[in-house]
Amino acid sequence: MVLVERDRSTGGKLVTGELLGRRLDLGPDSFLTRGGVAEALCRELGLAGELAPPATAGAAVLARNKVRPLPGGLVLGIPTDLRALLRSGVVGPASVLRVAADLVLPATAQASDDPTIAEVVGTRLGRAVLETLVDPLLGGINAGDARTLSFAATAPSLASAVAGRRSLVAALRALRPAGHERGRSGTRTGSFGAPGTGQAARPGEDPVPGGPAAPPFLGLRSGIGSLAQRLADDCVRRGVEIRTATPADALVPGSGEPGRCWQLACGGETVGADGVVLAVPAPAAGALVADLDPDLAAACRAITYADVVTVALAWPDATVPLGILATAGSGILVPRPSGRLVTAVSYTSGKWPEAARPGETVLRVSAGRDGDDRPAALDDVALVRAVRAELTSMLGITADPLATVVRRWPASLPQYRSGHLGRVRHIEQRVAALGAVAVAGAAYAGIGVPACIASGQRAAASVEAQLGT
Repeated sequence: MVLVERDRSTGGKLVTGELLGRRLDLGPDSFLTRGGVAEALCRELGLAGELAPPATAGAAVLARNKVRPLPGGLVLGIPTDLRALLRSGVVGPASVLRVAADLVLPATAQASDDPTIAEVVGTRLGRAVLETLVDPLLGGINAGDARTLSFAATAPSLASAVAGRRSLVAALRALRPAGHERGRSGTRTGSFGAPGTGQAARPGEDPVPGGPAAPPFLGLRSGIGSLAQRLADDCVRRGVEIRTATPADALVPGSGEPGRCWQLACGGETVGADGVVLAVPAPAAGALVADLDPDLAAACRAITYADVVTVALAWPDATVPLGILATAGSGILVPRPSGRLVTAVSYTSGKWPEAARPGETVLRVSAGRDGDDRPAALDDVALVRAVRAELTSMLGITADPLATVVRRWPASLPQYRSGHLGRVRHIEQRVAALGAVAVAGAAYAGIGVPACIASGQRAAASVEAQLGT
């Protein structure tokens, strides 16, 4: 078995860097425990002792010119506790009444077979809640825009829960765990992960009903990059040959002999295989199959991506208004209508105290989202300057940072636009017609770490089934 990797190292966005001698995740810093896929892989690879939940929960949002804690009772930004929403001040009283109207208004017909988040939520709950809560949370997972993202593709569990229901609020209230008390719901959405890094921004998930609450998110003390490294080491131990810095150019039929059913062109050489898993971004998959199936290639290239960037900064505690950060919990979401470059601020040293030296504060800032290419147009110096100016405005931090780290993620977050599910079905049908070939990755059915692991497992199982192994 051969793994061909374009980059110089394996792991993609699972990257752990360093800031002032401390480990710092520059992509996702945790993963959802629901479903158990990622946690199970960590344990299988001997990383059980490294698993740890974030030290903080909850989150805040920049709303009405102030950093305000998110109200309890949110389900991926959709409010279910109207009293908590009113008390939070995140939206005004008139907007709370607009949400309350969802409980009594008649059902509304959708304009399309695959409505956007805005068409589903904005129509029922109003623009203020859509722009201030739902778009930063649900849209922020993909660094996308609620006006273009498919509700069913971006939030399949929510779409299933509200299907056929007249009221969004009433339908999602039914998801509350037994014994829920008004005003104490938390936010049904765990640890704050910055949008654009492959990790959902989902502050304070409700505990699992019955028994002790399991942490909704887990990270690795050794950094999330250790998962990728440990997996690569395990593959090598099992006989897998890993070729890094080897971009693939095209997939073509081979001779049909064992080990040569397919030929993968990689620069000046070819790699023969019985079956192939294309675990690459959708446009790259399209380029690889362009000669095999132009229709498949076009469908893959139709999946677009957003550019994002992560900026980590460290300061002495004495120069940072820690009171605001304590209120912010895991971090702060920044809604699109604010016009700011920053999309989210993760309180990294609060979530992961080992990420900072004693007496220092580390923040990790996300910038860039679908439709906003300003970060890509700035060099690192100008980008850090712009981020610092916005942090001064939001948090009052005026001191020069002790150190900064910039990590750019060009074309990193796939956009599940309206029509995405049909597009993915078409891609899967065309790929299946090729034979022992499968696609995997964030482009198709989920961008988080567990979703990508599950996607790879399904793809491998599909190829094995085709080969009869």
